[in-house]
Amino acid sequence: MFTFTPLLGAASSTLTTLASQSLLTFDQNVRVLIDVGWNDKFDLKLLSELERITPTIDLILLTHATISHLGAYVYACKRFPGFDAIPVYATLPVINMGRMATIDAYSTAWFTAPAILASSASPQEEPIQPSDIDTIFDKIHALKYSQQLTLTAKLSSLRLTAHNAGHTLGGTLWRLHYGQEDIVYAVDWNHAVERHLNSSALLTAPEQLSRPTALICGARAGSGIRRREDLLLSAILRGVERGGSVFMPTSTSSRALELCHLLDSIWVERKYTIPLMFVSRAGTRTIAYARSMLEWMSPAIVREWEEKGTSPFVFKSLKIVTSEDEVRDVRGPKVVLASGQGLEWGVSRDVFARLSDDPNNIAIFTQNADCESFAGEILMLWKAATEGTMTDDGGASGPKFSRINLQQQLEIRKCVPLQGEELEAYLAEEKARKNLADRQTAMDLKNRNILDEPDSESEISESEEEHEDEDGEDMEADKSELGIFSLMQDNDVYDFDVRAAKSLKHKMFPYVPRRIRRDPYGDVIRFEDYVRAEERDEGVTSDSTENVQGANGTIGKKRKWTDEEEKSTVIPSKTMLEYVNIEIRCEITFIEYEGLADARSMQMIVPQIQARKLILISDTIERADTLAELLRDAGIQDIYIPLSGKSVNASMDANAYVVTLSDDLAHQLNWQDTVSGEYKVAQLKGKLIMKDSSISNASSSGPQRIDLPQSHLKEVTLGHLATRRDLAIASTQTKPLFVGDIRLAELRRRLMAEGHHAEFRGEGVLLCDGPVSVRKLENSNVLIEGGVGIKFYEIRKIVYSFLARIV
Repeated sequence: MFTFTPLLGAASSTLTTLASQSLLTFDQNVRVLIDVGWNDKFDLKLLSELERITPTIDLILLTHATISHLGAYVYACKRFPGFDAIPVYATLPVINMGRMATIDAYSTAWFTAPAILASSASPQEEPIQPSDIDTIFDKIHALKYSQQLTLTAKLSSLRLTAHNAGHTLGGTLWRLHYGQEDIVYAVDWNHAVERHLNSSALLTAPEQLSRPTALICGARAGSGIRRREDLLLSAILRGVERGGSVFMPTSTSSRALELCHLLDSIWVERKYTIPLMFVSRAGTRTIAYARSMLEWMSPAIVREWEEKGTSPFVFKSLKIVTSEDEVRDVRGPKVVLASGQGLEWGVSRDVFARLSDDPNNIAIFTQNADCESFAGEILMLWKAATEGTMTDDGGASGPKFSRINLQQQLEIRKCVPLQGEELEAYLAEEKARKNLADRQTAMDLKNRNILDEPDSESEISESEEEHEDEDGEDMEADKSELGIFSLMQDNDVYDFDVRAAKSLKHKMFPYVPRRIRRDPYGDVIRFEDYVRAEERDEGVTSDSTENVQGANGTIGKKRKWTDEEEKSTVIPSKTMLEYVNIEIRCEITFIEYEGLADARSMQMIVPQIQARKLILISDTIERADTLAELLRDAGIQDIYIPLSGKSVNASMDANAYVVTLSDDLAHQLNWQDTVSGEYKVAQLKGKLIMKDSSISNASSSGPQRIDLPQSHLKEVTLGHLATRRDLAIASTQTKPLFVGDIRLAELRRRLMAEGHHAEFRGEGVLLCDGPVSVRKLENSNVLIEGGVGIKFYEIRKIVYSFLARIV
């Protein structure tokens, strides 16, 4: 039994939010949550249902590295008890880029600055730091495309496979197998090859996703505008040539990569000198991650890297900045890409407030936004103003420019670096917190080592003993910072649960005297102390080697990029509120760059998957109904358009039963061997009788009743064909069965060995003795054609010999 429930992202009368949260339930027992999206305003009301069902979720899958698909994941891990213990799976780019998108979005979110929003957040809630986001994303399990994953324990019957979805780097289509249910989850996918992305597996490898019992497909489609690169460039030049600037809000670590690579290539090719900037607080790390994941991108990107010798994401004209103040310092015309497509978080809100009051400037929106967001409000006014109008060149398609009349007061959150006493207090607090965490970790390690102390001296690690010595010295310093924990920092003081001890000897007094590790010939020799400097790994350090390497310590070390370099440069800052009155006088236009399949392509591709049932989500009901009518005309009949929070029973319309035969009955059957000899088969005529197993359980165990899932309430037994009507039905519906597989190559060898002439003619046709042909059909059936005669019956007899005939 399979049930689908859209928590967020279901079809609605108006597309109020792009956030996506879907719950898949199998047999009322296994629950899989796909995506933990949030809207641009970070509305807590949207997470109420997610918080309620958190204890019942068994698995989480992520599809895209956007706020609308994983924006609430970190918040739920920090605020919802037990949510961080649920296993999570995603592709490596979704993990890395999702990390950057979350850091950028949370930098201006209301729940990261409780000091200025005491009325909105409880004072007990600690702000979510970038280090917390890194820690949470490090726990996600990474998968590759087409890698089949079989889980354990409660999820042992569930198999997962990730496939390419396009749209974003590492974007995923999930295929889930559970019993008879075969589900394909395909929300936000693109069939077209883009500059840095391959097309979706729905187009490139439909055989890997074909014939599912249910296809969950996003109904939100792109516009399919051709020449959109030329349209985008013409819109940019329109603003620059008249002395204005161009502003483009975009998503941080997904669609921004496409625009950055496109504009930088155009700037280099045409030798433009106009300043081109990408503004994002996580922009540096985002581009660094993109450089390290070229194998997930299109072959064109790999060829570009091979031809030029440098990564395509080492930009020559595009400048990456992390503060909106750097945009203000650049005078004159400029092109600015800013993170935050909804103008609610990131730096896009502040940059737009500075550029919107100039009539010469142009704001180009390349992605749709939530209706309740500031960008969604602007786009609705723009659509109303341009409805029915022609483009500037008189064409039917192209950018439509309009000026909207909107005056509004914006609340802008800005990150201000800490200075003076605030910086000193922050550093002291961070140092105390780190010391407390390190000492508590050291204490846990010390206690765990004692409980797990091996009996053999050879198993004792000398490095752990040295670590304990250093920890012991640190414990004596600054005990006042530890509070009540200072009572446990003295020597020979232990505090742990002895129930977790592996050995019973520690439960009375868990203490083992320290022993020195020695081998039969004396002290153990550490080979790393004698390794030459040029052969030494970067992780091996000692006092002697530091003196040899010199002050910089770089001799013999391999240069490797890590997040630690970026983390070490993070400047402590605080969030400040600023209220700005703006009047939008710049021109507005929309050029679709969302990377989604258009409706016409969906109409051709979706029927090729041959799904038994289709579920459409992620769009307005009107557009979803229009797409459903087109797909019904293409041959898909069972189409569902669920509402938010409403469950859809999309179970397979078939049941499979396992019948166990008694020994007496098995001996009475006429068993036939297959040609391979691996199996024996027989035909049995009987009548399936359904009965409620709960009744038999209640009768055998007294008045108590065991509540079982709905799919397990029935037991199946095989009864006799007692009446003439049963016998009549069985005789009319039962035909001889031929079990086995015929390979035409083996059949040809067999025919030639018995003196027949056989040769292949065409594809899948074996011509035998001239007039007789043997053809293998697509459904594994074998067709024998030819005139009735001795040759025909001889060849048919040989064909039958390859099969087990069951009467």
